[in-house]
Amino acid sequence: MKKLSISLLASVMALSLAACSGQGSAQGGSGSSSASSSEANVKLKDTKNLTEATSYQIQSMDYVTTALAEDHEYNANFVDGLLENDRFGQLKDCLAENYDVNEDATVYTFHLKKGIKWVTNTGDEYAEVTADDFVTGLRHGAEFESGTGWLLEGVVKGYTEYEKSDFSDAEFEKVGIKALDDYTLEFTLEGPATYFPSMTTYAVLYPVNRQFLESKGTGCKLGAPDKENCEFGTTAADSILYNGGYILESYDLKSSTVLKKNEAYWDADNVHLETVTRIYDDGSDPYSIIRGFEQGTYAAAGLSAQWEDFDAYMQKYDGFVTESLPNPTVFGVVFNFNRKSFELTNYATDTALAENTHKAILNENFRKALRAAYDVKQYLMVSAPETVAVGTMRNINNFPDVVRTSDGKQYGVLVNEAYEERTGEKVDLGDGQAPWLSKEAALAYIEEAKKEGIEFPVHLDMLVIETNKRLVDQGQSMKKSIEDNTDGQIIIELVMKDSDTVQNIAYYNTDPAAADYDISTFTGWSPDYADPKSFVDIYSPVTGYYMTSCGLENGLEGVADADIKKAVGFTEYEELYRAADAITTDLDARYKAFAKADAELVDTCFYIPTTQQSRGVRVSHVVPFTRVYSTTGLTEYKYKGLQLQEDIVTAADYAKAYEAWQKGE
Repeated sequence: MKKLSISLLASVMALSLAACSGQGSAQGGSGSSSASSSEANVKLKDTKNLTEATSYQIQSMDYVTTALAEDHEYNANFVDGLLENDRFGQLKDCLAENYDVNEDATVYTFHLKKGIKWVTNTGDEYAEVTADDFVTGLRHGAEFESGTGWLLEGVVKGYTEYEKSDFSDAEFEKVGIKALDDYTLEFTLEGPATYFPSMTTYAVLYPVNRQFLESKGTGCKLGAPDKENCEFGTTAADSILYNGGYILESYDLKSSTVLKKNEAYWDADNVHLETVTRIYDDGSDPYSIIRGFEQGTYAAAGLSAQWEDFDAYMQKYDGFVTESLPNPTVFGVVFNFNRKSFELTNYATDTALAENTHKAILNENFRKALRAAYDVKQYLMVSAPETVAVGTMRNINNFPDVVRTSDGKQYGVLVNEAYEERTGEKVDLGDGQAPWLSKEAALAYIEEAKKEGIEFPVHLDMLVIETNKRLVDQGQSMKKSIEDNTDGQIIIELVMKDSDTVQNIAYYNTDPAAADYDISTFTGWSPDYADPKSFVDIYSPVTGYYMTSCGLENGLEGVADADIKKAVGFTEYEELYRAADAITTDLDARYKAFAKADAELVDTCFYIPTTQQSRGVRVSHVVPFTRVYSTTGLTEYKYKGLQLQEDIVTAADYAKAYEAWQKGE
């Protein structure tokens, strides 16, 4: 699971998609830059040491427990798992040289490579990686309440029961993971799971050296977890061991983070950068990254349609501008169905207004009115050209190409078919479409909501980072379209706060009662493995990660908000989800069943999917498609394979490389 914050995305995309220099930051703020300030043939000063801008900062290096993308951006480079993806996205060996699977896909046996070394932050060898390290990693994650542990619930035999146990050795013996010898690791699953190999690219299944773990404090001891007395995986460079391509050299909060090449890395020949330096950028200066690019420091930079001189930059770099690829990450509008905190509000001091808003959010026609009024294209065009903005729009809470049926039908098509079967309406839910935008429909939904007791206007608090001009402008765009298309009957209250306040409430928060907003656009999701379940389960009312963002507790029985979940549609969604997940051998039937759950989400509108992860146009010194690539797991975050060139990549060279990459060349 990769929980993502939309406020962090624009400045971390410079190198993220298929090693082809995705969108760099072009966030707004004070300052300006002349498009004629330098020549278009900018030379990169150093092709062996990468420097890039980011607003991602390490929160935890305990890679088996953290669920935050900003942690995994780093941790994926520090530690390897059993498998990874190559530069074409194909699953391949990593710490495991191969694996076997039994006939019904319930037992997977991985055979580890010999001689893989753990090293300290100083590069000194500590131990060899063995099968027991994977056993230790899984057990530590369960005992320390891993934010991604629920991925293994119902998958690895006995894992769920162990999470609720006394953590004794006897209880752990019941868990379906065994080190058969130093180099043989066996997983026993609850049932068939053909997607399990792709799960091994995710950090919850990464290894941890037992001796090192237990040396970091009495609370780290397996079987006796105590978070207050365990220093494993803090933000200190010496708090973990490394077996990946890079080692943390330094970390200075809100300044810079430096990764250095691990010279003992088993695949060091495919690690081409000696260091990676990530400079903190809060997005307040709209030209900071393009300026760094033109000074020969940054390897890539986005060109933002938000700039007044955007057209001049496009002309200046004519022949060098390329567009980032489509991606599997989905963002949208999250509703708080049971708001309890009102410290940050523009209206809810009036209890009658607050109660009316609560009733409105629970009303399906109201939610559909908001969706029909929201002009997503205009929202995206704040920082991207129209063609890119259109291509970024997404209408389902899943990656349309996450899987295909045996006859080649894309999963997104299955969702379309399921939606038509459910509603009788033929709607194009494909990427780049705007099937909902209609003032007429918005007003019609409002009239239906009025009949159901909702009083208008309805006010909705939405947090915005006040120093980030891109987010402010996007918030204002969203506010304008919704208010214009409802004749002022839905009012978006932009609650302007500092970055730390917004992130703590809308991103880091783990307490449903502390979700101090009515709607939020601050969280997104990227798939963890190659199965529709990776998205569908995040809105499970029983185990779903995003129940917190929805202001709801996990569970259906014995929770105060059970009635809310039933009224909104979560209960039906759960039934469809569990029915789909119970289908393990007939994959075509499985995918069609999951499509029904996705169609239910679209129909009841308890979440509004709107966009992919940030896309845009950029200029870059990254040799196209050299970096390892994946649409699932953590491979996408690795710098492995990435190469830089002195000259800017031309659009022609990029197009040629893209064509070859699509052919697997």
